[in-house]
Amino acid sequence: MTGIKNTMKNKLISLIDKVLLKKRVLIESVFNQLKNSFQMEHS
Repeated sequence: MTGIKNTMKNKLISLIDKVLLKKRVLIESVFNQLKNSFQMEHS
């Protein structure tokens, strides 16, 4: 799991934001798996 991105300000995060950040990590990992499976690149 990734934490706070480098571009994000370092501050206390609310519970809702923590949940959304975890979901973002899941979505990014699914996209990475799909890109690797189909050998796709961003265009």
